[in-house]
Amino acid sequence: MSYTELSLLEFQRRFSTEEACQAALEQARWPEGFVCPRCGHRKASRIATRRLLQCSACHHQASVTAGTIFHKTRTPLVKWFWAIWMVAQDKGGTSAMRLSKQLELGYRTAWTMLHKLRKAMAQRDAHYTLTGSIEMDDAYFGGQAAGKRGRGAANKTPAVVMVESRGEYAGFLAIKTVTTVDKQQVDAAASAKIAPGQHIHTDGLNAYNGLEALGHDHHAEIVPPNQAHEKLPWVHIAIANAKRFLLGTYHGVSHKYLQAYLDEYCYRFNRRSWEPTLTSRLLTACLVAKPITLAELMA
Repeated sequence: MSYTELSLLEFQRRFSTEEACQAALEQARWPEGFVCPRCGHRKASRIATRRLLQCSACHHQASVTAGTIFHKTRTPLVKWFWAIWMVAQDKGGTSAMRLSKQLELGYRTAWTMLHKLRKAMAQRDAHYTLTGSIEMDDAYFGGQAAGKRGRGAANKTPAVVMVESRGEYAGFLAIKTVTTVDKQQVDAAASAKIAPGQHIHTDGLNAYNGLEALGHDHHAEIVPPNQAHEKLPWVHIAIANAKRFLLGTYHGVSHKYLQAYLDEYCYRFNRRSWEPTLTSRLLTACLVAKPITLAELMA
């Protein structure tokens, strides 16, 4: 699939009206022309007031937003497109407060839109697995609390961090929050995000001892804290950048929604070489992602 590079002026020129946004969605969803989802007929008439196309054969009314992130939205598509632009073009992400002010939206609406976009990002990355030489470590996200730091610290959500090591640069990244860093949950995270038979490098934590039984070539090494950035460089850089991402724009996030923000960070990290096309990539992700309701987001 090819993706278009969009400058700010080009974006504004192409998507300045509701009709233009709907036409773009129709083109993305039906690149060869309309196809009725019920009977397969290729001609339709437009019901302009309801974002619907009515099949000329069976009269089924098809919505270009049905079954997508935009499903049943009452927010203008122009504002959705601008939200996608703002999220895609800002390396640090966009807060709900900023989005609500810039697009003249209620805070709850802006919050919901951003979390739907994060769901689209997560669903897009769910199809990919890590391969090759992989560094794995555990990280702890949360506000400061008195007492122990790192493993076992209070007010922290643990996560398993996995990143491809490609010599002089990092490859793809995956982060999965867990309730505790133990063998069962480490194995589950690895099974979900790492292709079978890879080379995995970790520290000496016992929780990683099941990786070889999963069919991986596991290299474990006891790593003193002052050597962590030398022995496992890319995973520690990824962890440090993720924490800066969360603090820089959002000033910290709740434990309940941490995974969603980490999904956004991973999506950006994994496409850092394709920034000029990130807007069109995110738009495509929104079209292929399954719809989700506010109640499901808050569950």
